[in-house]
Amino acid sequence: MVKVYWTCEIVSRNDVPTQASATEKPSNNSSPNVFIYLTQTEQCLPPNLASSSEIGDPKTCNCDVIVLSFRTKCQVRKWPHITYQFYPSSTWGTGRNVLYFAAIARSPGYHYYIFLDEDVVLRFNSFAPPEMKRLPPYRVFEKWLLDYEPAVGILDYTGHHGAKWTNDRRKKVCNKTDSPLVIPTVWYDAIFNAFHYKSIEHLFPYRTRYERKSWWSQQYFMFSAVELIFRGQALMFMPVTADNPKHRPYPGYSPNLNRYWREYIDTIREEAPLIYRNRSLFKNLKQHLEGYVISTRTYCMNVTRHQSIKPYAHFDSQTEI
Repeated sequence: MVKVYWTCEIVSRNDVPTQASATEKPSNNSSPNVFIYLTQTEQCLPPNLASSSEIGDPKTCNCDVIVLSFRTKCQVRKWPHITYQFYPSSTWGTGRNVLYFAAIARSPGYHYYIFLDEDVVLRFNSFAPPEMKRLPPYRVFEKWLLDYEPAVGILDYTGHHGAKWTNDRRKKVCNKTDSPLVIPTVWYDAIFNAFHYKSIEHLFPYRTRYERKSWWSQQYFMFSAVELIFRGQALMFMPVTADNPKHRPYPGYSPNLNRYWREYIDTIREEAPLIYRNRSLFKNLKQHLEGYVISTRTYCMNVTRHQSIKPYAHFDSQTEI
């Protein structure tokens, strides 16, 4: 997480303040890269992300990178695939929105838009078979994204609602005994999330109206939107864990968090096409919140490679479960 500053809500490209200036400004994605990584940090891309095993070397990463510097402009110009935005009054959610609008302004676009916290470290866990470990975790995750094409790609996280927790919920709710490497999920941390180009326009920007009170609320909006719009297509790649060893103070918990959560669900419902607004899924999630996350049969939905990514298609294709 990054340092706390307070700003206005950014919900469209026109809302991006002029102080969110590009220190380098490529207007086009002239490379054939299919991934773009988007992160925020104090100044320059940190060492844990800058190696050839991560996203620092264009020879090993088929990617571009945009870094939002929130304290000091980065003067380092080592690799052409990395560009910088300087926004000295950024918060976590507002900064991600600035990065989002900067990324989608590029033409042509990317296949996956991958948002990650600056301190993230990827590693293999006990779900990973030995042969998978021949490549670095970043490269394995990228290959998996193109192999499965989830609407949103998620990694295990040690803090909460990680691979073991999700696997246990699937076994209990769905009466399963196996432990697959890919499972549909509902609640996940924002530390490392990959958004398919067909889904991101229906999910972003983050709604930041309550970020003065709780940064957690912004991710509550996001995973709720994914569940309601692309149910069953947020897939967790179980064998790779995202850790974040650095912890800065920020406004996380709020006693009003459930109220914010319910208001965000109302917002998502109001923005849905009229034919879907009375579906019981909206009511169930709003009424039960964490109880829904614990008991939903989303974990039981079939995982299909290259499943069509169409908003609200789950309402049309099956009876609500």
